[in-house]
Amino acid sequence: MRLTDYELAPKLINPVSTQQDPLGLTPLPVDNRQRFLRFMLAKKMDVLLPLHQIVEVIKLAIADIFPVPDMPGCIMGVCSWQGETLWLVDLNHLVGYDPLSHQLQSVIEPIVLVVQLSGRSLGLVVEQVGDVDFFDEAAIHMEPGLCAPGLEPFVLGYCPQQGGTVLKMPAIVESPLWQSHRDSS
Repeated sequence: MRLTDYELAPKLINPVSTQQDPLGLTPLPVDNRQRFLRFMLAKKMDVLLPLHQIVEVIKLAIADIFPVPDMPGCIMGVCSWQGETLWLVDLNHLVGYDPLSHQLQSVIEPIVLVVQLSGRSLGLVVEQVGDVDFFDEAAIHMEPGLCAPGLEPFVLGYCPQQGGTVLKMPAIVESPLWQSHRDSS
């Protein structure tokens, strides 16, 4: 006699629904840590972005950036990405630092962090990326005067254990500095 998959299923399922630690510690400690990508702004400031909001990190040749006339200075232009037009925002310039266009001779292939929020894709152009850090988002705190005034609207807070400023993705993607131009095109 052959048992059907239906008859085997109850025997294969572990009736214990609580997760056991292989070391015998129960219950497992809750891990609230998230991954953050570390990169540099203005060659001097470590910043962090939640990794789950970054779709892709790409190197882009300067020749692949197509300028768009009559745009704010923080918009480097557009490029083709996965069959779509991707707007490229110079993150240094957006937050009030020297634009990357002043450094393009030293930055042969700028790095683009393709981020997505609410179905919208945006390319954040940065000079270099670093490691992925893993820490608890609850460790982030914000204090007045923590950063330059131009950067403050885009900052979620500072993570002292990791030594980095955490950026607010919604504030960047929805920035009025470039958003109205994007919606009209």
